[in-house]
Amino acid sequence: MDTTPGAPPPRAARHARPAGPVLVCAAAAVLLSGCGAPASRQDAAREVGAAFERALASGDHATACALLAPVTRERLEEQEERPCAAALGDQDLPRGGAVHGTEVYGRQALLRLTADTLFLSQFRGGWKVVAAGCEPRRDLPYRCTVEGA
Repeated sequence: MDTTPGAPPPRAARHARPAGPVLVCAAAAVLLSGCGAPASRQDAAREVGAAFERALASGDHATACALLAPVTRERLEEQEERPCAAALGDQDLPRGGAVHGTEVYGRQALLRLTADTLFLSQFRGGWKVVAAGCEPRRDLPYRCTVEGA
């Protein structure tokens, strides 16, 4: 095998399929790039995230629960063994504050707030929060207080 810098890769290497983790990383990079998202979709995702934060800040956990994705709400209720509004109030979510960045690609969105990061997905009825209380971790996925499966 020729390992000379600039030499073309062996025939097998040119046609090899990328490993699974490479595909996951590439997909994540595309998701987080925000390419191609019309402003109206970004605005809609941003408004749902802001509404979720306003509901939490005012103690209106029933409204905040209505803005959660169905799987996220169900998982929270199963883990805490009680209704969403009671369970969400005890999650010690940070007061997220204002939205400082919105990245949308396809049916997924990431909202960066003053003190929190939210992940949203678009459903038939609009955007829903799939994860909240999320903290970035170096070279690892975000760690979220509330999240769906």
